[in-house]
Amino acid sequence: MAKDSRHHAHTVCRAVAKSRKKVLSAATSDLWRMSDDEVAATLLEATRLRAQAEALELRLAAEADRRHVGERAGATDTASWWGHQTRQNRPVAKSRMRLAESLDRHAPTSAALTEGAISV
Repeated sequence: MAKDSRHHAHTVCRAVAKSRKKVLSAATSDLWRMSDDEVAATLLEATRLRAQAEALELRLAAEADRRHVGERAGATDTASWWGHQTRQNRPVAKSRMRLAESLDRHAPTSAALTEGAISV
């Protein structure tokens, strides 16, 4: 995404870009400077953060599938396109796409994943 067009991008696009930048910074920080309590608490929070990121990823996958993103790109389906683009093996991408589609029908599970209360 070009810098000059970022302010016009959808809120989700901006949030993902900003989050990736912040996580990269944190992931390359000196962890040895953290206290034991900080390490323990932050490990749990990072696990919840991963669940929330997966919830967003799965919602985006379901939306991409509804829009036939994969087929428009020349793939047999969106799961195949997603797998190829992200270097997931095909069975994993297909399984994750089924999960993405099922979350639309299971609002309590989707909400719990979005809150980081459960994990994939």
